[in-house]
Amino acid sequence: MIHEWLNALHLIAGVLWTGGLLALALVSVVFRSAGTGAKEGLRTLAVAVQKWNRCITSPAMILLWVAGIWMIVSHGQFPHAWLLIKMVVVLVLSALHGLLSGNLRRLASGQPAKDFALVRNAGTVIVIGVIIIGIMAIIRPF
Repeated sequence: MIHEWLNALHLIAGVLWTGGLLALALVSVVFRSAGTGAKEGLRTLAVAVQKWNRCITSPAMILLWVAGIWMIVSHGQFPHAWLLIKMVVVLVLSALHGLLSGNLRRLASGQPAKDFALVRNAGTVIVIGVIIIGIMAIIRPF
């Protein structure tokens, strides 16, 4: 019974986390394409998304990792290739979350954001990552 609850928490946390990641990526894209005059108004948006990131997105990522690791340890599924692939993708998305969070912090404080290729293409990376994770978790091809 506990495995089902952990799985539900893991899935809910994953949905909240990826939604927050997409919001972070969107704000980064909007800031990058906005003119100088519009950036002042966008700082309010950056501050609001930063609060959402602190209250929802980051805790969801932590809950996702805790529930996932707990299920691996309690269920003993670690040696499977599908799980290793899924964990690598989650690790990449976690690193992207850190880059996007730092980028948002700089944007909200008026500092120039760093221009990483991964941050520029964050939306695409997130969508592809979610597709891979979904396939690995549901179909378990390996």
